[in-house]
Amino acid sequence: MPTARTLLALLPLAALVFTVFALRPGSLDVRQAVIRAAALVAGVTVVFVELLSLAGWITTWPVIVYWLLFAGVSAFFARRNLRLPSRPALTNWDKVLLGAIGLLALAELVLALASSPNNYDSNHYHLTKVEHWIADGDLDPYPTVQNQQIILVPGAEYLLLQARLLTGDDSLFNLLQWGATLLAALAISRCAAQLGAGRTGQLVAAAVFFAAPAVALESTSTQNDLVVTAWVICAATLALDGARRLATAADVLSLAAVAGLTAVTKSTGLMALAPVLLFWGICQLRQRRLLRTVGAGAAVLAGMAVLAGPALLRVNDAFGSPLGPPGYSAALSTERKDPPAVLVNGLRLAASTLTTPIPAVNDVVGDAVIGIAHLVNVDPNEPKITQWRSVFPGTRWKPDEDRSPYPVTAAVILAALAATLVWRRLPALVRAYAVMVLGAFILTAAVVKWQYWGNRLILPAFAVGAPLAGYWADRLRSYRTGAIAMVVVLAAAFASGGVAVAYGQPRRLVGQNSVFALSDWQERFVRLPEQAVPYQRAIDDIRASGVRRVGLVMDGDLWEYPLQISLPDVELVAVESVIPTAPAAPISSVQAIVCAAAVDRCTRAVPSTWQVQRYSEIVAVAFPP
Repeated sequence: MPTARTLLALLPLAALVFTVFALRPGSLDVRQAVIRAAALVAGVTVVFVELLSLAGWITTWPVIVYWLLFAGVSAFFARRNLRLPSRPALTNWDKVLLGAIGLLALAELVLALASSPNNYDSNHYHLTKVEHWIADGDLDPYPTVQNQQIILVPGAEYLLLQARLLTGDDSLFNLLQWGATLLAALAISRCAAQLGAGRTGQLVAAAVFFAAPAVALESTSTQNDLVVTAWVICAATLALDGARRLATAADVLSLAAVAGLTAVTKSTGLMALAPVLLFWGICQLRQRRLLRTVGAGAAVLAGMAVLAGPALLRVNDAFGSPLGPPGYSAALSTERKDPPAVLVNGLRLAASTLTTPIPAVNDVVGDAVIGIAHLVNVDPNEPKITQWRSVFPGTRWKPDEDRSPYPVTAAVILAALAATLVWRRLPALVRAYAVMVLGAFILTAAVVKWQYWGNRLILPAFAVGAPLAGYWADRLRSYRTGAIAMVVVLAAAFASGGVAVAYGQPRRLVGQNSVFALSDWQERFVRLPEQAVPYQRAIDDIRASGVRRVGLVMDGDLWEYPLQISLPDVELVAVESVIPTAPAAPISSVQAIVCAAAVDRCTRAVPSTWQVQRYSEIVAVAFPP
């Protein structure tokens, strides 16, 4: 049963819907209005959070007032446009595709609402930082040994912050990525239309992306890969608006917003965004209005600075660089940019997305990549293009949100890209778009190190390529062989997406560890099941003791978030810190210590006279004598 505070979460939805109607006068494309509205609402919200932080007002009432005003103002401007668009004529093909997308989206929605946030990285840093902001009232760096909480750009978390303050809990957190998936699919279908695909081709393009197992799995999580993917593909469709005409002020502002939202959400999106902006800039220059194009380009860069600049400045103030401490970016980004290294890295990234449940197929693909690597004198596991602990070709096919491949989606998009690049009798716009997509793949391969977890990091490049699949589907479906191939491919795609929702990890609808078979606490600890009871016992002891200020000793990637949500009336402070401008709290200032760290680390941090109660090899609580 929804509580009154849960119903407050409808305010952002109302603001978005009214903004769509407000931005859709006359014959403006509905999809364009949705994209512009999403960019406006999210962009203004990012600025609002930054302003709240300056005043130290990151708390519930300012957020409620903000969304009441936003919904009210957008409703006022929408009042004359509150009419539904006419229903388009749909073929049987279109109805089947829409039905399949709708069923998968519904299954994902059920899973998202039934699941507690249990992504590993979210418990590590995505959600932890949200609780720190609320506790502190601002976005300033705070003491921690988990520097990802401070370094990584926080755009998606700004949006989660709204749900957290409106509802008072994290019950709706999974809906952000679910909504981002719908927005991305909408933008992909519009891109396909702009390239010349008919309605069926537009739906195929959206379906190819939407049914990818990695997308289906992440659509119910609190990660940010789909959020940044949505902003990138929105940028692509807005860039196509300027392919044959000068950009209007509304075009430029919308593109600036989605570019800034990409930059403030996740850096992996920038590799796909850069070719999109270059494509748009070249198209604008072809209109022979140099000064206007330069001004529009400056406005887009300014939008990126406004939305991402404050977060990067805080990191710079803390570490002396907007990229974080020395060596941090080198651990994640490639350190070789020469063509052979980029080629090998790109082939490895592609091969990982193409991993199938058939080991023999995977062996052939992996051996081929290794053979090419040796041919160009590059170690297939060259450390400068490989993240630590990862060994190519890596683990096999697995429907897991952190590692899941998407072989059907990847194969279709890569084949469509190759066909567009080599086929000469195509419109110039389609070929130019394909070159842009190729640029996104090359830049991604030049920057993102291959790793076990890399499939989700390169989703923006594949999303930008998905409209080409719709374009070719429209051309081929008039042939009997093409139509049969399309049916087989789409059936395989939706089957893989459905399996991911039904049986994926760490959330699944059916089978062992189904979200309907586990308690809330068990769900949260699916990634660390052996620590669920130790964490609960530590929390119970802290509650029973009545202490109000507790120190934390954390190992690098263990979880603070379960402690934060279970001890809302307890002040949790780090007694160790790697943040230069945020020193740790002294031991003398805390009444107890919770360790989520190895035994030796806990022993070094806790005074020898304190009494330690250990619940596992990781979790312990210490009280002074």
